[in-house]
Amino acid sequence: MNRILYVITLILISQIIYAQNNKTLSKKLWTQAQSCYSMLEDMDGDGNVDYDEIIDDSKNGYLKISGSFPTCGCNCENTIGAYKTSKNKYIFIKEYSWSCSWKKGISLSDSVNKIFPFDFEAEGFFQKKIDNPNHIAAFYLDFEIPRKGTDTKVMIQLIPLGLRVESERNIEFSYTEENRFSYSDNLAEIQRIASQIKNNKTITHLLNRDFDNITEEDRKIIREAIGKNDNRFESRETLIKCLQELKQIYDLYTQIKYEWLILGWDRNNGKFYIKEKGKRTESHSFIAFLKNSPIWNAVC
Repeated sequence: MNRILYVITLILISQIIYAQNNKTLSKKLWTQAQSCYSMLEDMDGDGNVDYDEIIDDSKNGYLKISGSFPTCGCNCENTIGAYKTSKNKYIFIKEYSWSCSWKKGISLSDSVNKIFPFDFEAEGFFQKKIDNPNHIAAFYLDFEIPRKGTDTKVMIQLIPLGLRVESERNIEFSYTEENRFSYSDNLAEIQRIASQIKNNKTITHLLNRDFDNITEEDRKIIREAIGKNDNRFESRETLIKCLQELKQIYDLYTQIKYEWLILGWDRNNGKFYIKEKGKRTESHSFIAFLKNSPIWNAVC
C-alpha cells in the first residue's frame, strides 16, 4: 500500500513540475513575441486583438504569431523555437520579419559561434571560403523553425537587391533597409530592361560598352531608363555601373553548391551541426537573375 501511495505521489509531483515548466516556457516564448504581438490591434471593435495566425504549441517549444497593423497595412511575423539541452535549459531562436521596414532575420538567446560552431559558407552552402573584398553580404539565412522535433531547415536566400548589408561575410543572419545602394530607386528600370529587350546578349554588350552591337529596338528600351525622373538613371554610365555591381552578386550566386541544409541539434552540448545538405538543382542566367530577383522598393 505504501509503495502504491509513493508511486502516485511521485507521479503527481512530476505532473506538477511538468506543468510549471510548460508555464514558464510559454511565458518565455510569449515574451519574445511581444515585439510583433504588441503592434496588433482590435481592428473590428470586438474587444479582441486581430491577427492572421497564432500557433501556440508551448509544450513543444514553438510559438508563431503573424498579423497586420494600421500603418499602411504593414505586417509582422515572429516564429520562436525552444531547443532543450541536457541540462534542462533552452536555447531560443526567433525568426522575425517586418514587411514595411524590409527587416528580416533571426535573433538568438546565446552567441552565434556557440550555437553554430561551423562556417555556413565554407562548410555549408559554398563548400569553400570566398573572399569578400567589398565587405557587403549578398545572402541571408532563412530558417524554418520546426513545430515538432529539432531538425531545422536553413535555406540560402538573396538579400533583396538594393539593400546594403555591410559584413565581413557573404552570408548574414538578417537584413534591414537602414542602408541602401545609390541605385536602389532605379532597380525597377533594370528589371524592365531585362524583361523587354529582344536580344539576350544586349545586357552583355551593355556591360562591355559594345554599343554598336545593340539593336536599335533594344537601344530605345535602354534610353527610356535614362533621364531626370527619380526612378531613372542619370546617365548610361550610372546604368552600366549598377549592372556591374549586380553582376558581381550574380557571379557569387552561381557558386552556391547547396540550396538548403538540415541542422541537427546536439542537446548535450547545446549546439547545432550540419546533418544533411540539399544539392542545388538549377542556376539561372544573368538576365533571368535580373528579372526574377527580389528588389527593394519604398513602402508607404
